[in-house]
Formats: sequence, structure tokens, C-alpha cells
Amino acid sequence: MELAIQGLLLGGLYATTALGLSLVFGTMRMVNLAHGEFLVIGAYLASIAVAVSGLDPLLMAIPVALLIGAIAYPIQRYVLTPVMSHGDEAPITATFGISIVASTAMLLIFSSNPRSVSAPYSTSNFEVFGVGIRVVLLIACAIGVVLVVALNLLLKRTTFGRRVRAASIDAEAAGLVGSNINRTYAQVFALAAGVAAIGGVLIGLSFSVDPGSGLTWLLRAFTVVVIGGLGSVTGTLYGG
Repeated sequence: MELAIQGLLLGGLYATTALGLSLVFGTMRMVNLAHGEFLVIGAYLASIAVAVSGLDPLLMAIPVALLIGAIAYPIQRYVLTPVMSHGDEAPITATFGISIVASTAMLLIFSSNPRSVSAPYSTSNFEVFGVGIRVVLLIACAIGVVLVVALNLLLKRTTFGRRVRAASIDAEAAGLVGSNINRTYAQVFALAAGVAAIGGVLIGLSFSVDPGSGLTWLLRAFTVVVIGGLGSVTGTLYGG
């Protein structure tokens, strides 16, 4: 029973880490091979922010997400979008290059030593009917559910969401009726990177990371996306 509950909560964490990957694929039909690095960078930045400010990591997740989203926007707008017209392989190759650059930069800056995000509850447990539950996994699962619901509402009930859905169905037709597809793609990529950063903070709280962890978490996220349905935001929760 305990293993089943821990697995269910861990699935919520996995869903959070996979949301950005699913969002990008669902909108642009692009596999972002740098997604794992966004997760790891989120964990590293959160650990630095907590050490400097002394604030709770969950509070620092918001500015970390905004920062990584701001970095991701020009990457999509000026690096990835121009190569998307050259076939499916070109953006995949570009994101692979970004992944290599990011992991190498982290290795040079932070060294290869594993790092985690410190919080009083990161190693805490409590019991319910004799079943031990990790507090941080419960928090991660709750955040995962909230993010899935929030993204669904954003995509279904806002003007931005309508632009995203139009771009995912037929980008050319959406462009003909006045939608700025390049800007929409960049906004989606920034949003996905920001969500990934939040997932990275949760990873840092639950486990430790190093500059080479990106590939491991990319594979886990990709598995969740495939199980839950390629491009399905809600499916990531089931896949997790």
C-alpha cells in the first residue's frame, strides 16, 4: 500500500516535469530535447535563490519560472522558429545543440557535484493509517494537479488559448486570419520552460540533480507524454 501511494504521488511530480514538453509538442509538433536542461536549471537557480534569500523554495519557484521563461522566449523566436520551416529534423537538432550548450555551461559553473534544494519539509514524512507519506511528494502531486487544471483553463477559456489551439490545428490558416504565429510559438515555448522550471524546483526538493541529469528527466518526461497522449496536457497527469 505504501509503495502504491508513494508511486501515485511520484506520478504527480512526473506529470509536472512533463507538462512543458507536452505543451510544446501539442502546439508546434516539436520535440524539445532541451527540456531536461530547463528542469535542471530550474533546480539549480532555486537552490541559489534559496541560499541567497533564505525564502521558501516554493515561493522562489515563481521568479525562477519567470526568469527561465524570459530566457526561453528569444530562443524560440530567433533560433527555433526560423529553422522550423526546414523540416522536422532541424528544430530537433537545434534543441539538441541547446541541450549540449546548457549542460556544458552548468558543468563549468556548478561542477559535477550533485545539488539539491533545501527546505524543512524536503525530508519530512507523516503517517496516515500506518502508511508513510513524503511531504514533498504530496506537495509536488498537488502542484502538478493545479498546474494541469490551470493550463487547461488557460488553453480553453482565454484569447491566448484560442490562438494556441488555432496554431496547433493549422498554423498557416491562423496566420492568414491575423494571428502572429511566431509570437504565439515563442509565448508557448516560454510558458513551457517556466512550467519546466517549477518542475525542476520540485525535483530539487525531492531528489538531487547534477549537470548531466537533464537526459534522465527528459526520458522520464517523454515517457509520461507518450503514455498520456502526445500533446495532451490532461494526459500528462494520467501518464504520470
